[in-house]
Amino acid sequence: MSDPLFAAVEIDGVLKIIPPTAPAVPLVFDSPHSGLTIPDFERTVSDELVRVAADTYVDDLFGFAPSIGAPLLIALFPRSFLDLNRSVRDVDVEMIEGEWPHPTRDSAAARRGMGLAWRYAWGDTPMYGRKLTVEELEKRVETYWRPYHREIVRLLDETYATFGKVYHVNCHSMPAIGHVLSPDPPGTVRKDVVVGDYDGQSSEPDFVNLVIETLEGLGYSVSLNVPFRGAELVSAYSAPSNKRHSIQIELNRKLYMDEDTREKNAGYAELKANLALLGTRLREYVTTLA
Repeated sequence: MSDPLFAAVEIDGVLKIIPPTAPAVPLVFDSPHSGLTIPDFERTVSDELVRVAADTYVDDLFGFAPSIGAPLLIALFPRSFLDLNRSVRDVDVEMIEGEWPHPTRDSAAARRGMGLAWRYAWGDTPMYGRKLTVEELEKRVETYWRPYHREIVRLLDETYATFGKVYHVNCHSMPAIGHVLSPDPPGTVRKDVVVGDYDGQSSEPDFVNLVIETLEGLGYSVSLNVPFRGAELVSAYSAPSNKRHSIQIELNRKLYMDEDTREKNAGYAELKANLALLGTRLREYVTTLA
């Protein structure tokens, strides 16, 4: 049965939390980029292009989390509308009409067009036919970004308060080949899985090594921090010296879907089963440590 620590939460069009269905353990999973529900907003591209960057099916692939005692937080809207794995300071100010009245920072993602709100839907196709108003982006932050981040902080803090430690797994997928919007050069052939620990800053090494060794033992090629080391959701809320650990897992989409049609492929069931095995190993790890 569900642990009372985590009541089910759903905000229509914004997020949902699937609470544990087994005794709680010090694990929290989240899928910030798998949402496909498109908010009502003005743009110059099709629904398909709004959704093309989504981590389609990742929420289902990591759907084992509640069965091992971990809550699963899921965003319901597309990342290109508002990217939850960005800081609120990662604003592409060239997209804004007038002066943005809030702090910003130099952001490589925003420079590529993949900041808090995306400049491009995909490739070099602009998302908008005009600049966004300050009010538009502020409303998105208040309606979508802040509720998700409040929930991930709540889950992490309540888990930490219960167990004195917390392990956070931030779940994503990636195209099989590097592209114009990505940090690796276009045409780069990627590994099956990329594990990110913010270049060693967001998690204890043993937890990271367990993930890598388990996945490699299941036959997958794995890269550490290349080309994705993790972003806001890994860096902002982790503190390994205080037993607050966070990693990012990126799954190569070729393992489970056709990137053109977005349909599941023959490898879907195998990957889902193997990720459940990984989940079992993670549960054993976090419950046997002192």
